[in-house]
Amino acid sequence: MTLQGTNTYVLGGEEASEAIIVDPGPADHPAHLAQVRGAVGSRTVTQILVTHRHTDHTGAAAEFSEAFAAPVRGHDGAQCLALDSSPAAPLTDGEVLDLGSLRLQVLHTPGHTSDSVSLWLRDETRAEAEAMITGDTILGEGTTMLDHPDGTLTDYLHSLERLRRYTAARLLPAHGPEQDSVAAVAERYLEHRLQRLDQVRGLLRAADRAETDISAATLGEMIYGERSGLPAGITTKIAAAQLDHLQRLGELGPR
Repeated sequence: MTLQGTNTYVLGGEEASEAIIVDPGPADHPAHLAQVRGAVGSRTVTQILVTHRHTDHTGAAAEFSEAFAAPVRGHDGAQCLALDSSPAAPLTDGEVLDLGSLRLQVLHTPGHTSDSVSLWLRDETRAEAEAMITGDTILGEGTTMLDHPDGTLTDYLHSLERLRRYTAARLLPAHGPEQDSVAAVAERYLEHRLQRLDQVRGLLRAADRAETDISAATLGEMIYGERSGLPAGITTKIAAAQLDHLQRLGELGPR
């Protein structure tokens, strides 16, 4: 589910004296830490950011914090690791971090998880230079699994709506290759999710079970069938997120 693995980003200009690391990755990969050290070079790491709580992003956070003598920050305070001289407050929506000419703005983009954030990057010396680090909110290929019930489809659709407004930003995902436009991928993700919701509505109408008696497991089987290749636990979680969203819209009764 992590495609080629977790992408770690080292942010900061080539001649900058400071750097920020995003998503250290899973624990116990010394070769990866060595590679990140090489990318950091002589710069001082001021902060280590995590895009959300999953261990394929945070597993190495404590190790990186010790190696670079830098605090770890995420939107969830439980993911923050402070040092004696460096506090680690949770990341907040709209917060701006400066690295010389590079500016990072934190966007709270829940849905994959409730604490997911994206980072909008702008080079103040080049107006056309923008990128969006999306964590697992948008991947470099394929689609994202929502960690329901912590992540909700309602939140996720709002986050995709927000990200598709950044029409000048490249996509820098946590898994998979970068893409030319975060807005274009967000648009595709939205279209896919809305089409799937329409399919769910059609299945519920056809089965005459648009009230409260249909289970997420049954709906998952109806959507994906027995030959999808997806484990039943996955299809059930997907269907549960869809039913929850339709309930929030008032299209289903209490469950």
